[in-house]
Amino acid sequence: MKSGVQVFEEDSKILEGIAARYDENSKEYAALMHATMALLYVLTEGKQKFMEHVIAPESGLTAEQKKSLLQMGIDPDSEPGVD
Repeated sequence: MKSGVQVFEEDSKILEGIAARYDENSKEYAALMHATMALLYVLTEGKQKFMEHVIAPESGLTAEQKKSLLQMGIDPDSEPGVD
């Protein structure tokens, strides 16, 4: 089983390759940087902590943001601590 660091390193290389296709001032590039930070947070702190502090149901996410999270396998409407 790969460690969180190994997963982050591999996924980061993929995200860097995708980010290289965009201008550093573009929305796409910014979104990829946010995704990289979120991935690092989840892998170092755990999905549960990420859910509690970033994706809490009271966060006021838009429908589009919720849809995106659901596509990533994260239920933004779930109760933190309940799997």
